[in-house]
Amino acid sequence: MLYEIIHLIVDVVGGLVVGACVLRAWMQARRIAGANPVGSFVMSLTDWIVRPLRRIVPGYAGIDWASLVAAFILTLVAVAIDLGLRVGGLPPPDLLLGMTLVWLIKWILYLAQLMILIAAVLSWVNPFSPFLPVFDALTSPLLAPLRRILPRAGRMDFSPLVALLLIQIALIVVNRLAYQLGAG
Repeated sequence: MLYEIIHLIVDVVGGLVVGACVLRAWMQARRIAGANPVGSFVMSLTDWIVRPLRRIVPGYAGIDWASLVAAFILTLVAVAIDLGLRVGGLPPPDLLLGMTLVWLIKWILYLAQLMILIAAVLSWVNPFSPFLPVFDALTSPLLAPLRRILPRAGRMDFSPLVALLLIQIALIVVNRLAYQLGAG
């Protein structure tokens, strides 16, 4: 029971901070200024780890590598804690690295899912929200390929629904991979 509680805390806190690091890199790649409520939240949540890493890991080609390295390091720590509690010590390096990549992919998929849900709900509930342009800019590269393929039904845009379905399928695959890595 204690393991499940600690696993939940590590998963939630780790997912939040790692998601914020990935979102910070994504916002920079999309050229979204940090001077908005979403950007301010992300910067305040990640500055403690990203700023020191910027001295070592510079940005390159419009990508905030320090934020991505921070996301990887934090995921590695979360997985080490989780696996360390489960196996009762330091896990083998190959298992640690494999599970780190799986957890990072899982958290990125959850972040994409959350951004799409927020953008969709805001567009229905409050299309004049100051958050909507930020989430539209964040999700448009994810939804644009689907919008080219899917026909529009009047004013209804089914691309968020299809994207969420595809993300769920990807999460099933990632969770199965995590199970196979952990069981092996």
